[in-house]
Amino acid sequence: MARPPLPLGTWGKIRTYALTGGHRAVANYKDYDGVTRPVERVGATKTQAVNNLLEALRDRARRSSDGEIKPDTKVSVAASMWLKEVDESSKAARTKREYRDTWNRYLAGPLGERRVGDVRVSTVNRVIIETRDRHGRGAASHPKVVLSGIFSLVVRHDALDKNPVREIESLGTRKRKKERMVNSASISRVLGVFHASEDAKRWDLVDMADVLSGLGCRIGELLALDWDTSINFDAGTVRFHGTVIRVTGQGLFVQDHTKSRAGMRTVRPPAWVMDILKRRHADATSAWVFPSAAETLRDPDNTRARIRRVVAQTPFKGLHPHDFRHYVAGVLDDAGLTAREIADYLGHERISTTQEDYMERGVVGEDVGPALAARPKIELPKHEG
Repeated sequence: MARPPLPLGTWGKIRTYALTGGHRAVANYKDYDGVTRPVERVGATKTQAVNNLLEALRDRARRSSDGEIKPDTKVSVAASMWLKEVDESSKAARTKREYRDTWNRYLAGPLGERRVGDVRVSTVNRVIIETRDRHGRGAASHPKVVLSGIFSLVVRHDALDKNPVREIESLGTRKRKKERMVNSASISRVLGVFHASEDAKRWDLVDMADVLSGLGCRIGELLALDWDTSINFDAGTVRFHGTVIRVTGQGLFVQDHTKSRAGMRTVRPPAWVMDILKRRHADATSAWVFPSAAETLRDPDNTRARIRRVVAQTPFKGLHPHDFRHYVAGVLDDAGLTAREIADYLGHERISTTQEDYMERGVVGEDVGPALAARPKIELPKHEG
């Protein structure tokens, strides 16, 4: 029976030969290009020659497999390689930061020192479930995305046959969606919380909540609005052209694109939204529509945190700026607007490649104004006693 071929990166039997004044050790090594080559080293004694050869073979294997992921590679090494790919990709700066933060915060501890070949579906599922239980369901979504990317790289390096993250799709059942926190029945009370809050007034969140209930934009998009290029009072339009993000070592800046191509849009909101903006513009001393207290760019994360503090002791605890976005979508849906019209107004991703790439979008939301024309009433919270 023929001798089986050597696996890549391994060597065969070591042979030794006596030399004048020493010994020679030789072994056949299977390089990563598939070619088997003899490798030899000499030493004063037979043992020394063998040890010198073994050291050379290990170094050769290490050099040959540089950049390779094997079953015994630590997950942290694979993660570093994947994050480097992400950093060099065209993904948004915020996405790159979120992926790295997700690895460092949720995954490096429980998985970093494991070897990729030891990671099973149950391992990934346990980590994601523990993340969800400790930090909330929303926090578990990013770890799943990051792990899926890391183990896709592992599979591409043939260190695993299957991506274990893909297999957890079928584990468990989705919970039924809860009723939206901000809807047509609750919007008056939600806005009333902000109008009655001294903290909301001090942190300039009252107008922000009102405007979000008419624009339905993302918080980063709202904070990127400036008076010169975003607001056209003559046309009654708002132009979304970027989003505010924070990058480690750089600070806050306006990223020149939104979450998707569809997010780069000009909308015509209801008149009452423009009225709020006109009032703010008359008193403005900053270039930004919703600036920080120092009249600079405002941090989306800090803004979300302050919104949570305003509603912390109310029935709307946990409210997120995105809840206003869902509210606006619901109002437009109830008014009978098409999915295309709603997607255009909110800046959702494409409905079809043809509509996205070949149709002129122009000013969107022409029929949205009437649907949102009736400004939500403000219902101040009732105080007992």
